[in-house]
Amino acid sequence: MTTENLDYSEVITGDTDIEHVTVIIASGEDVAQYTPLVHDETSGHYKAAVAATKKAQFLSSFAVDATSGSKTHTAIKAISIDPAVVAYPAGMGDELKSGLFAGTPISTQSPA
Repeated sequence: MTTENLDYSEVITGDTDIEHVTVIIASGEDVAQYTPLVHDETSGHYKAAVAATKKAQFLSSFAVDATSGSKTHTAIKAISIDPAVVAYPAGMGDELKSGLFAGTPISTQSPA
């Protein structure tokens, strides 16, 4: 088993305390680092957001390959992060991006 070092020093843009939560990434998902995650009601697990997603709960803290089966993952629950590093789904418009984490302790702001 390998250990992933979670170093966010290059992507933090504010003073929000970083918090994590353990989630299960749904089987069949191949998630890049800093991908917005949404809860899948059917499986009870989390999946990568798609272009039409209006609300995400968490961010992936590192890449996860769950193509061969669901995997436990330490997701980011709270952070102030540079939007340039967030792995938004292809085709997601700026309006959806700006409100994707509304109501969560995840904020996106460009570095000063």
